[in-house]
Amino acid sequence: MITVDEALAIISEACAPGVPERISLREGFHRVLAREIRSDVDWPPFDTSAMDGYAVRLADVTVAGAALSERPGLVAAGDRPAAPLAPGEAVRVMTGAPVPDGTEAVVPVEEIHQEAGRIVTRYVPRSSEHLRRRGESVAAGSVLLPEGRRLTPADVALTALAGADPLEVHRRPRVSIAVTGNELVPSAGKPGPGQLRDSNGPMLLSLCRGGGWCAAARPVVRDEEGAVRDLFAEAGREEDVLITSGGVSAGDLDLLPEQAERSGFEVLFHRVAIRPGKPIAFGRRGKTLWFGLPGNPVSTSVCFHVFVRHALDSLEGAQPPGPRFVPARLSRDISIRGRRETYRDALMETVDSENRVAALASRGSHDLAAHARANALIRIPADAEHLTAGTLVECLIL
Repeated sequence: MITVDEALAIISEACAPGVPERISLREGFHRVLAREIRSDVDWPPFDTSAMDGYAVRLADVTVAGAALSERPGLVAAGDRPAAPLAPGEAVRVMTGAPVPDGTEAVVPVEEIHQEAGRIVTRYVPRSSEHLRRRGESVAAGSVLLPEGRRLTPADVALTALAGADPLEVHRRPRVSIAVTGNELVPSAGKPGPGQLRDSNGPMLLSLCRGGGWCAAARPVVRDEEGAVRDLFAEAGREEDVLITSGGVSAGDLDLLPEQAERSGFEVLFHRVAIRPGKPIAFGRRGKTLWFGLPGNPVSTSVCFHVFVRHALDSLEGAQPPGPRFVPARLSRDISIRGRRETYRDALMETVDSENRVAALASRGSHDLAAHARANALIRIPADAEHLTAGTLVECLIL
């Protein structure tokens, strides 16, 4: 049995990004850049007004109540720059408009009153007040976004400023989900004696789609050699990654690891020192990857967050791959069971600018109700014996 870090290292080695593709910027949200984005312009591209007001020179407004002559007309956003300011002159400018050369401040329109064809300022402006200077935010040629960045809406806007359309991104991995078990019926069905509704399939589809990965559901696979053999024989035809749940432990009907090997998959690991989720398996056949997740729903979810997200991010070239961890301080003690690295359902909140986290009461890896209330997982190191309130821990954000 290997450690979590050893399993992640094996996954990283097996998961290299594919050939990049070019897409429209409109489709860029949540995609991963295959090339850094550099700005081809300064931003702002010219000195511009941050307010509706009057462009002035500081030498002309040394005291409150200074009077200046108003140049006829105004300059709006999108207009060409006006002629330079003359001594004692003010020019009406709108927000986003280019200011005339010589402008040292913009006095807001509400701080101006007009009398006899002149404007009079109510206060003395500071240097560069309400001015946005050329290149103060972005200089032409600077790196805006690095390769491996998964784009947020703000990133898409920044990319648009750089004129990076179309975008070069890494291809998304295709994913198939297959749940196993003779006891499973569809979520819309009514379970009979000894049967359960399938919750893992919809959960795994949602986890994939929430991360932006294309995922498709296969029919439920019965715990029979022929059905499992057919599943692995078809793997790779329509997916880059096959994710299964169930059938990977040590029971008589846990058929997947052996059938995977018989069908040509190299099982790179089977069993990891993690709680919950120890039976997890990971294999490869050519370019097709297989994750065999345990069947208990909390185990399935934890293994997806810790291992599968790392793989799918790596296949898409995202840096760093895997879930986001943040530090938090325990609100109450945690008792430790066993020596494996453990992930506990928890609620995290921010109190006085610090993350505080408390473990939720849970009846085990089948307790989906407790897991659904969690917004984080507390990562408990393998060598921990007892964690007291006030201890700083790492939390995986769900």
